[in-house]
Amino acid sequence: MFKKLLAGLLAASLVLSLASCNNGGGETSSTESTGGDSSAAESTGGNEGGDGEYSGTLTIWEGDPTRAVCGDAYKAYFAEKYPNLEIKMETKTEDTYQSALSSAFGANQGPDVFWNWGTKNGILESIVAEDYVMPLTDIADMSLFEKDGEKTMISNICYVDDTLYGVPTAAIDTRTIYYNKDIFEQHGYKPSTSLADFEAMCDQMLADGIIPLTVAATEFSSLFHVYDFILCAVEGGPQFVKDTEAGTAKMNDPRGVAALEKYMSWKDKGYFSTASTGNDASAAVLEFAQGGTAMIICGSWLLSNVKSANESLNFDVYKLANEEDNKTYSCVTANGAYSIAANTQNLDNAKMFINWMCTAEAQKTWMDAMNSVPGIPEVEAADPIATEIGTSDEQISGYYELLSGTAENGTPNKVYEENWVPLWNGQITVQQFGDAVSEQQDAVK
Repeated sequence: MFKKLLAGLLAASLVLSLASCNNGGGETSSTESTGGDSSAAESTGGNEGGDGEYSGTLTIWEGDPTRAVCGDAYKAYFAEKYPNLEIKMETKTEDTYQSALSSAFGANQGPDVFWNWGTKNGILESIVAEDYVMPLTDIADMSLFEKDGEKTMISNICYVDDTLYGVPTAAIDTRTIYYNKDIFEQHGYKPSTSLADFEAMCDQMLADGIIPLTVAATEFSSLFHVYDFILCAVEGGPQFVKDTEAGTAKMNDPRGVAALEKYMSWKDKGYFSTASTGNDASAAVLEFAQGGTAMIICGSWLLSNVKSANESLNFDVYKLANEEDNKTYSCVTANGAYSIAANTQNLDNAKMFINWMCTAEAQKTWMDAMNSVPGIPEVEAADPIATEIGTSDEQISGYYELLSGTAENGTPNKVYEENWVPLWNGQITVQQFGDAVSEQQDAVK
């Protein structure tokens, strides 16, 4: 529905960027806080003075530890703009985020503002149903994201039943290969776009004692991001995604199964490190950045994490061309959104933050911190690698984001999430995985 608009937005943002030559284990981690209780219910301040000054605290939660860099950027920005305002940032893990939010809000605590995936994974809808999220229809100006007053791919995930509950982080998320240029140069490897060449290179790496890849195999999302990448490269993969979007293909379609089999064959051949089985996203990025593997296939949103994990890392990115038509495809998704907790006791500060996120300045602050691929033309990529990641011949949807549209009463997203780690660990077969998801796709005829 939003594909044409998405392509236009991406093209415009890339043109601007080129013209300037330029998103585990149930644990919780926190970025540095300057003291005090992080619960919204017990926070103090939140008042706007007559001169427009904001003071007190603003507690923000992120649903992924890799997004800690956002907190650093916000603290630096607001320390200068509103020195009496304290930004407190906490990061959670995706698999525990919904329960952490519900538990905190149920106890009249939690953050003032929280990042989420919008309607991509059901968390926002769930906590909206519990009345834990403040509607933003009368608070947020969405004109930066909705030029004609119509929802876009970036903003659509912010609405539940046509009510606005979030302001988007307006990046385009995709998947790519990050590779260690020093390892490639030392051993004479070439970053060919051919899938057959890629597999031959991985075989040679193993013969040379080099581990080709790592992945965060404790996290379903990291696992299925590699699947998206493979779908873009294998015969029939892009059309399978398009047919899924059209409501005519299920997960156990031979094309979907073939891509899964390709994926698991890479695991069986030893392309992925043994550490992958215990890795979360941070550990996988660190393993690659420290030279433990020659490559990592992961999201564009991890560019900042790759760079910060080893500032001296000499790396670049590339994609594989599809083996059928030789075009490069990108599975593209919206990033996420910031929402206000209904129980916030720092409403003025929360509103200020949300309104700031509706500006190009805020979106650039966020995208520069994450080194993201911009999804709006008003923001240029801070890093030329981000521009390169966003470049492809054609953009298609991420497979996970399409699943909810294939069900009327089924829960394919939930089953998809639950079965990735068992598949990786050999507890179920590829066919069992495909059949389990397909059983829930009851809207596909």
